[in-house]
Amino acid sequence: MKFEIYHQLGFRHQWNLQSLSDDATGDGIIIGAKSLEREKVEALPANLRGAALFDPQFFLPGVAKGQLETYNFFPQVAANDGFKSSDYADESAEISATACVQFQINSGFRYVVIPTRYMAGMPSNFIETQEELFVGPFLDAIAPQQNSPPALLQLVVTENMLKDDEYTADLLNWITGRQGIAGVYLIFESSGTSKQVKDADLLYRVLKFTAAVRENEMVVVLGYLNTESVVLTLGDPSIVTMGIYENTRSFRIRTFEDTHTEQRGPSPRLYCSQLLQWVDRNYHGALQRRLQGQNVFDQNRYQALMFQPTFKWHFTKPELYKHHFLELSCQLRTLSNVEGQARFIMARGMINAAVERFRSIEQVGIVLDQDNDGSPLASWLTAINEFAQDQGWQS
Repeated sequence: MKFEIYHQLGFRHQWNLQSLSDDATGDGIIIGAKSLEREKVEALPANLRGAALFDPQFFLPGVAKGQLETYNFFPQVAANDGFKSSDYADESAEISATACVQFQINSGFRYVVIPTRYMAGMPSNFIETQEELFVGPFLDAIAPQQNSPPALLQLVVTENMLKDDEYTADLLNWITGRQGIAGVYLIFESSGTSKQVKDADLLYRVLKFTAAVRENEMVVVLGYLNTESVVLTLGDPSIVTMGIYENTRSFRIRTFEDTHTEQRGPSPRLYCSQLLQWVDRNYHGALQRRLQGQNVFDQNRYQALMFQPTFKWHFTKPELYKHHFLELSCQLRTLSNVEGQARFIMARGMINAAVERFRSIEQVGIVLDQDNDGSPLASWLTAINEFAQDQGWQS
């Protein structure tokens, strides 16, 4: 089946919206409550909200960070004395769920998203906690509504959850057996510190999980994705996502924690579709000099602007991200036009071509570090080859 491309909104969300309108790089948006205050969400054009998902971001219900405090239904705000899980599951949960559901319906969003609480590891009470705090109250709030759109159950699954067969089976039984749920808004957490997911087993498990939910004719939205979206399209998701900064391309709970640590700005990086990789600005000169006639940089209007001598490279420049959206969305659109075995063959071809490009770079003496090299690609090939064997796409 064809899948759609959604922009995962966060800080600098106006760049996403400009990319959508100027370059047609997606089909809709996921609005993060932490980054967009309520009034700004309500002021978005009706047609944009109609193709949007609203993410309440209840991951840490006792921490109203950023713009979360502008939403009266956020648990820490809704509860009279602040969020306490032991007290919340009664009147406060009902009040919060009713207000959040009404907000999503009144805003005209495509789905009603039932939020999730982040839980590390693989706690034995995960399903019970989600049901008590959010799933039950939200479905009760949705039930009497005559004009409610379909409901998506948000899930943040950890590596431990996905890599335990019994735990995963329990999650799948819960999701596919729960009345009133049209699908899942799935976010997976990787414990790796690299800029790209290098864990073949994790990617394989996400593919299996996605495919299992889809086989039950349910919607699957995959959130917080980086370039591994190319791999994960093989699981037949309904929607894949793209984001600006790394905190919208990879889920990290620390983004929602109440901390005030100063972080140094990263070196600017440019997405290279031939490599399926973001490449640090420090390598651009060497790549241009040593690969003359076989340019590794995509040719588009943003690239032309950025490689002007007067351009001031900085990670806060919108051109870097609009360039990324334009190039990656083209790759994803191509994959969306085929399905099953044909999509696998196409994705494998893209990855193998990237492997060859990295070899040509190495042959001219350019040594890329672990955040810029092709090291994730072997894991990606391993994951898709194993999944393809499960599907009978290759022997």
